[in-house]
Amino acid sequence: MHIYYDYQIFTLQNVGGISRYFIELASKLPRRFPEIKTTILAPVHINDYLGSSSVDTIGRKIPMFPGKHHVLTPVNLFASRFLLKKAKPDIFHETYYSLQAQAVSAPRILTVYDMIHERFPEQFHGPDLEIPVLKAAAVARADHLITISHKTCEDLIRFLAVPPEKITVIPLASSFVKSSADTGKQGLDKPYLLYVGLRQGVKNFSTLLVAYGHSESLRSDFDLLCVGGGKFTATELQAIEDCGLSKQVKHVQASDAMLATLYSQARLLVYTSLYEGFGLPLLEAMRCGCPVVCSKTSSMPEIAGDAALYFDPLDEEEMQTVLEDTAQSEKILETLRIRGYKREQLFSWERCVEQTAELYRSLL
Repeated sequence: MHIYYDYQIFTLQNVGGISRYFIELASKLPRRFPEIKTTILAPVHINDYLGSSSVDTIGRKIPMFPGKHHVLTPVNLFASRFLLKKAKPDIFHETYYSLQAQAVSAPRILTVYDMIHERFPEQFHGPDLEIPVLKAAAVARADHLITISHKTCEDLIRFLAVPPEKITVIPLASSFVKSSADTGKQGLDKPYLLYVGLRQGVKNFSTLLVAYGHSESLRSDFDLLCVGGGKFTATELQAIEDCGLSKQVKHVQASDAMLATLYSQARLLVYTSLYEGFGLPLLEAMRCGCPVVCSKTSSMPEIAGDAALYFDPLDEEEMQTVLEDTAQSEKILETLRIRGYKREQLFSWERCVEQTAELYRSLL
């Protein structure tokens, strides 16, 4: 059985969760099941993972440049059509959403990661407004769909009226490795609460800023460290200053190794999103022994289970109370840490690979 993965996500991401997911699948499937061969068809791409992986790849990495998506998509579409005529895959797995369909006779699979654009259309602008249309087209032509959580499955049925029997739920896993690297103090003079990832829109960072800022005990005992998501914008810096938090709220960019260490040294991870299709930072934190508090919406309770404490992400007072009660209790933190280790073990790439292979076989 020969599985082909298309170029789409590898022309959109140089690094990122979705492209990492396909690298994990494509590299681990042949090792677990020798009768399966995998190939990523990305004639011209910008992805950092492909070059350092063992995956059979047809393509070449080029430097990123402005307007790359407008150029790379038609080039890859044309080149892939030519290459697929000779390839004759047994399964064709699309890695993202597009209007253009490759002419293949093999069963066509699509993974749907979330329905955030359909749930919160007011949060998106520019090219992102096209994603629901692209997604609907890709969903319609797929022979079968994978969702990464039951909540995403429910939303897919609700918004696009997909028959349930056309969907298989296959959760993701964490690729994080515990690190003993010394990160230094990162400009922090005291213990810290950790926030990871983007901060705008549904990520709901502004509510965390208010909840943290209104708590005298949190401000005095803990810094708030934000990792990734780009530097603070001028608007964010002004909001931080208005809350009187310029000395307490920090930002750093971090490699995976550094982030793993930051997880392991954090008082807790605060995950305030209004909506997540899965929420990988929850598993990353648990693997590294970091207690978790998060929103009780969308897929987050499904992923974190009893290994997190929850708040209403729109209720500043409830968020503040949960943060205070958790951060100041050694007993609660240790309980969450132990539960987190156990919970994270329920999600593995081995299980993801086995379930995906089973689906592929069922479609032949």
